[in-house]
Amino acid sequence: MMRTNPLDGLPIACAFTPGAGKDQIERWRAFDDEYALGVERTETRVVVRYARTDESVQRLRELVAVESLCCSFVDWGVEDDRKRLLFVVTGSAEQLAALDLG
Repeated sequence: MMRTNPLDGLPIACAFTPGAGKDQIERWRAFDDEYALGVERTETRVVVRYARTDESVQRLRELVAVESLCCSFVDWGVEDDRKRLLFVVTGSAEQLAALDLG
């Protein structure tokens, strides 16, 4: 099982309630367990590669939409070119560290 969990715990800046945050973390874990292929990091960017299926595209977009509302201090994105599916988070090193990304 690959552990690329975008959120292993709720950051201080998170707007989720504890219950909603826990549910979102579990959704990420289930998604990662099914589709995660790898992760690449730089100081200001995290990119997670996922297996691309119609279901994975839809689920990733839903997860990212929720994160964008909660933690808008970083940029959340999905890149889908029909061959590959990427989850991309960009921000400062401090912002990414606050998220406890994969």
